[in-house]
Amino acid sequence: MGTSSMYTGPSKNPLLPSDFEDTSSSNPTDNENSKESNEDNQNGNSDKDGNNDSNNNQQNTNSDNDNWSTAKNNMSRYSSGTSNNFKRAVSSYVKAHGGATKAAKTASGGIRSTANFGRFIISSSNQGIRETLSQYQIDYEGRTAKDILTDVINKLAPIPITKEDSVARKALIRTMEVLYERIEDENKDISTLDKIDKALLNEMIPIQIESYIYERIINDLGSRIEMNSSSPADAINKENELKEYINSKVEATLKGTDFSKLDFTKNIEKEVASLYNQCYKVMEDML
Repeated sequence: MGTSSMYTGPSKNPLLPSDFEDTSSSNPTDNENSKESNEDNQNGNSDKDGNNDSNNNQQNTNSDNDNWSTAKNNMSRYSSGTSNNFKRAVSSYVKAHGGATKAAKTASGGIRSTANFGRFIISSSNQGIRETLSQYQIDYEGRTAKDILTDVINKLAPIPITKEDSVARKALIRTMEVLYERIEDENKDISTLDKIDKALLNEMIPIQIESYIYERIINDLGSRIEMNSSSPADAINKENELKEYINSKVEATLKGTDFSKLDFTKNIEKEVASLYNQCYKVMEDML
């Protein structure tokens, strides 16, 4: 039983490509917590500065290990019912990344996919969906909106190579599910996608960010929920509770932001990273 199979999202899931289920389960923090020790110098004697560097590295490694142990323990306690404080579990998880700034800085796949998603929405709003799809080299004549959006997913977040890419792709798929629900009508062809505008951008960017933050925490600590919950149903309930909490924090943090004023053609990744930082900071501070 794996977390990726336990949580499958909404019961009706029209946009899932065949590669959506990612069964990779190794923890990215394993590499993060693994560092090489200093080597002795050629004479077999360590100089003073070398010893200081080695001691500092060891302290940092121990601190990283302690932070991740705390995050895992808090998630385990929440999952088992020993504690109901999911806010503490999320806060300690952000701290384990080194705090909000580092958590945002390392969210490379999320930042990239959010930026790509914003570019797609802005382009569709400014010049129309047909011109945008042509620029993305996506066929649209005679095709359903569902099939078109699936191709958009593959352009914005291609088949993943790394776990970070996989997390970002899952988040984008969930965002596209919501987008599809927002614009769906009886025709369900390309005319449906003509509804994409800047107002929709302001609604969808927070959903994209919260989806990534949620998928990332499940990727990193989902095994703790799986192992410590009383049943698969209980695990799903715990995951949904976490998702609702993350959604509420991101929505409150970004409320009132007009994303259409951002320049998605230049250096947008820096702006998006700032949005992630703001959201992670709120969660880090909540105990």
